[in-house]
Amino acid sequence: MAGFRTWIDSKFLTDTAWNYAAFAIMAATGVILNFFIAMRFGIETLGVFNQIYAVFVVTGQLAAFGLHDSAQVHNAEHIDTPERLGVVSAAALWLAFGFGLLTAIMVFALSGPIGRLADSPAVGLGIAFAAPGLLFFALNKVLMGILNGRRRMKAFAAAQAFRVTAILIACLTIAALGLPGHVLGLSFSIAEIALLPGLYYVLRPALVDFAERGEFKTWIGHHLRFGSRALANGFLAESYIRIDILMLAVFVSDKDVGIYSFAALFIEGLYQIPVVVRTIANPVLVRLLIAGDRSETVRFARKSALLSFGVFVIAAAAVLFIYPYLGPYFPAGLVADSYLVLMILVGGLTVYSAFIPVDHALLQAGQPGRQSLLMSANVLANIALNFSLIPFFGISGAAAATAAAFVFSSLSVNGAARKWLGFERGLVFTRI
Repeated sequence: MAGFRTWIDSKFLTDTAWNYAAFAIMAATGVILNFFIAMRFGIETLGVFNQIYAVFVVTGQLAAFGLHDSAQVHNAEHIDTPERLGVVSAAALWLAFGFGLLTAIMVFALSGPIGRLADSPAVGLGIAFAAPGLLFFALNKVLMGILNGRRRMKAFAAAQAFRVTAILIACLTIAALGLPGHVLGLSFSIAEIALLPGLYYVLRPALVDFAERGEFKTWIGHHLRFGSRALANGFLAESYIRIDILMLAVFVSDKDVGIYSFAALFIEGLYQIPVVVRTIANPVLVRLLIAGDRSETVRFARKSALLSFGVFVIAAAAVLFIYPYLGPYFPAGLVADSYLVLMILVGGLTVYSAFIPVDHALLQAGQPGRQSLLMSANVLANIALNFSLIPFFGISGAAAATAAAFVFSSLSVNGAARKWLGFERGLVFTRI
C-alpha cells in the first residue's frame, strides 16, 4: 500500500486545492447574489428565493434517486477496468433521465400547494419556474458523480463554479428585465440547462450501442437497488442543512426567514469546507475499504478530519470577525439581527466539521441502506429539535436546534463506523 499511500497524498492535496478554489468562487457568488437580491428586491424576496432554493435542492435528490451515489461508488470501484465504466455510467444516466422527468412534472404540479403551505404565493410561483431544471439537475448530478468516482476533480470543481455563476448571471438578467422577484426561481433551471452540455462534452459517455445488452440491463438493476437504498441518504443529507429554513417557512414570516437565511448563507458556505474534503475523500475510501487496510483507512480518515477541522476553524473565525462590518452595506438591521444566529450555528458546526469528511463512509463501503438509516436518525433529531424550539424562540430557537443537531450527528457518525464497519472507536479515533 505504500505506492497507494503516496498516490493519495499528492492527488488528494491537488484535488482539494482545486475544489477549494471552486468553493471560494461559490462562496463569493453566494454573498453577491444574496446582497443583490436583498438590495434590489428586499429582505422578503430574499426569504422567498432561499425557500425556492431549499425546495429545489431537496426535491433534486428525489430526481437523482441516489443514482449519482451509485455512479460515483461503482466508477471508483471499477476504475481499473475502464471497459466496464461506459455501461456503468450509461445505465445510471438513462435512469436519471426517467426519474428527473417524473420529478420535474410532479414538483411543477405541486408548486401551488407548496406555496399555500408556506403561506406565500411567490414561493409557489418561483418553484414552478424552477421545476423544469430538476430534469437537468438529475442528469448533471449523475455526470458529476461519474467525475467524482473517476477522481477527475478539476473538471468537478469547474462544474461547481460554473453552476453558481450561471445562477448569478440569470438573476442579474431577470432583474435587468424588470421581472418580479418570484421569477428568480427560473435561474435554477437556466443554470442546470447550461451546465449539461459542458459535462457531457468532458465525459462523452456512450448512451447506446452496447455490445452486451445483458450487461446494460444488469447495471440498470444494480443502480436501481443501490439508488433506492441510497435515496434516503441523499434526500436527507441535502435536507439536513436546510431543515431549519424549511420549518421556519411554516412558523414565521418571509421577513424572518430572510433574516435567518442571510446567516444561514454563511453557514452553508462554511459547511461546504468539510464537504469539499468529503467529496475528494469518497473515492479514496472506496478503494481503501475494498482493500481492507484498516490502518491506512484510519490514517486517511484522520488526515481528512484534521484538514477539514483546521480549514474550517480559520474560515469560521474570519467570517465571525468580518460579519458585523457588513451592516452598512445591507438593509437596516439585517446583519445585527442575524449575528446571534450565525454565532450559535458556527458553534455546533465546528464540532461536526471534523466528522463530515467520513460521514458517507457506509455508502463508500457498499452499505447504502445503513447510510440512509444513519442519515434518517440525524434528520429526525434535527426535525425534533427544531419543532421543539422554533414555536417558542423563533429564529434563535432554530439556530440552537440546528447546532445541537450538528453535535448529535458527530456522535452518530462515529457510532455507525464502530457498529457497522468494525472500527472500535470510529474511523477517526480507532488506535492503529
